[in-house]
Amino acid sequence: MVGARSAVFAPIQNLKLIIVDEEHEPAYKQAEIPRYHGRDTAVYRAMLCKATCILGSATPSLESLYNVQVKDYKLNKLAKRIDDRQLPRIHLVDMKRELFNANSSVLMSQMLLQKLWDRFEKKEQSILFLNRRGYSSSMLCPDCGFSAVCEHCSVTLTYHRVQERLRCHICNHDQPAPSICPKCKSQKIRWKGFGTQRVEELLAKVIPKAKVVRIDADTMSQKNRFREVLADFRTGKIDILVGTQMIAKGLDFPNVTLVGLLDADLSLHMPDFRANERAFQLIVQVSGRAGRGDRAGEVVIQTFNPQSSPIQFARRNDFDGFLDEELAQRKECHYPPFRHIIRHIFRGHNPEKVSFFIEKWAEVVQKELHPHVELRGPAPAPLEKAKDYYRFHLWFFTHNVSKVLPSLLALRQKFSMDSDILDVIDVDPFDLM
Repeated sequence: MVGARSAVFAPIQNLKLIIVDEEHEPAYKQAEIPRYHGRDTAVYRAMLCKATCILGSATPSLESLYNVQVKDYKLNKLAKRIDDRQLPRIHLVDMKRELFNANSSVLMSQMLLQKLWDRFEKKEQSILFLNRRGYSSSMLCPDCGFSAVCEHCSVTLTYHRVQERLRCHICNHDQPAPSICPKCKSQKIRWKGFGTQRVEELLAKVIPKAKVVRIDADTMSQKNRFREVLADFRTGKIDILVGTQMIAKGLDFPNVTLVGLLDADLSLHMPDFRANERAFQLIVQVSGRAGRGDRAGEVVIQTFNPQSSPIQFARRNDFDGFLDEELAQRKECHYPPFRHIIRHIFRGHNPEKVSFFIEKWAEVVQKELHPHVELRGPAPAPLEKAKDYYRFHLWFFTHNVSKVLPSLLALRQKFSMDSDILDVIDVDPFDLM
């Protein structure tokens, strides 16, 4: 049987083997009720059934690698690619230098553009990865400083040039893109940042004869469109594929000899203790799309932080070095996998009311459960407002979830709270926004 994360609950008799492919993927954690982690549930079910559970990944999660050290997990490594194919050669491009030399904003480095031309002339294929859809990430007026922000969420609106619209990627709010500043009426509106639409437009100008196709949530809304594009790419009808997370892994095209990662810093700047881990995993996974056939591959990584640890470890393909450094940092800060996190989110339409109740709740937990839990917060969530709800959160750190969680839930049952406020308790969360 093959299935998504819910397949772990399938009523299969005499179960002897469970395989969790890409076990590091955050998608295995279900954010809605019932909340569970598909990988952890698979491991537990295998234990109950006395079955074997295989966790497969080219970039295993730190939790799984740590369990190799402290639990009865066995580690099997594939040290070589199939048929002894070479790993791709990785080039780092310092975009600070590119910016200095160009004296203006730069989307693609000269190295990447040259290599794209070279692959096109050789009739080889390329993949460009940027985990940001749209044309520009924000609108800014240089005269008055106005920036277009979603009225329902605490994020800037993304400019989509094809439809001339501003869109919120949280709540899907949509409005026409202005031609002048709505505040001061200036005509000097600037579009800051770049997305996959802008990359596609640039490629059409610099390599006009190349067939370029974009894969993101905006272009793949039609049924079977994703499958059709991949089929065309496999048969050589497409020269360059531009995409978001949808093309980061799982694609196997022998004629792809060049992969470009346009902004390797995006993952590093997330307010998440797993940011380094996810950046490392992303670079390794994206790089793995190159050189899967008989010809050697190359990867161009564009970054403003070429010396950052995840990028350097990924460039050298040094899993052990990254694991040692990241575990040391996590241990120093007492983050998972050394302790569990229970995240408690409060949300409501009135920010003062939400703040008041979460502070009162924190006092109750501190009084009743200390020293079994360490509290951090309360504080506004990184995404402070989403879909007209203001969001605050608390983190509870503990070594023993099974002991603390029942007590925490019992306290919550007794705690009186306004009906306008909703709250969610999430054990070992993957989404910290």
